[in-house]
Amino acid sequence: MQALSLNKIIFLLVYSFGFGQTAYSQIDRNQLALADSLFKANRLLSAEKIYLSHLKTKPRESENIKLKLAYIAKAKNDWLKELYYLSSIQATNARPEISKRLEEIGEKQGLNGFEMSIWDQIYWLYFKFFPWILGFLLLIALYGVGILTYSVFQKKTIRGSQFSYLIIYIALIWLFANFPGFLNYGIITKEKSYMRDFPSSAAPVERLLKKGNRINYWFTRDIWVYSLIENQQGYVKEDDFLPIN
Repeated sequence: MQALSLNKIIFLLVYSFGFGQTAYSQIDRNQLALADSLFKANRLLSAEKIYLSHLKTKPRESENIKLKLAYIAKAKNDWLKELYYLSSIQATNARPEISKRLEEIGEKQGLNGFEMSIWDQIYWLYFKFFPWILGFLLLIALYGVGILTYSVFQKKTIRGSQFSYLIIYIALIWLFANFPGFLNYGIITKEKSYMRDFPSSAAPVERLLKKGNRINYWFTRDIWVYSLIENQQGYVKEDDFLPIN
């Protein structure tokens, strides 16, 4: 009898949790549908509030939401937010049309580093053909694993170098698959920011940065972040920029 009651309680808890999750998801979808309707009706400020509230909770919809937020920022003549949202998309799914718009904003605001280059074209190809290239590389890795496994079952001699080559190859695949994650970008949000020689307010200024400059940052020391911009390196205050990805 006690076991039966316990089973009922467990069932009710699981059912309630599942129902609650489904209901919450449905509310989210309804809210995003409402935001899309407001967006189409040109009620951009109302749509913006809903999009912002769902930006972090809906990772699958984040790119679509960021595109719409960038459009709203452009309509509001807020070039910094437009630059931020488009750069955020560019960091995870680079496309020529976004690169072109970033270049236009950079040129209009007098910002360096947004000009389209050969690296942009490499990024476009990387994101466009990523699934096929990764699949091909994984097939080769599986083939190598299969050969070694077959050799083990056949009790054939396997050189240590063969295992080493396979491990190195798999490590290279991992690096390729996670390549965008190694490029941490940020947008300077302060009117003026100073890139210093070492992490201290007393350090010499290596470069004066202005709002909208895009930096590549690496690691943090207290309130300072080691950064790179146009082959110049130094430390920037953590509060002076907004991380993109």
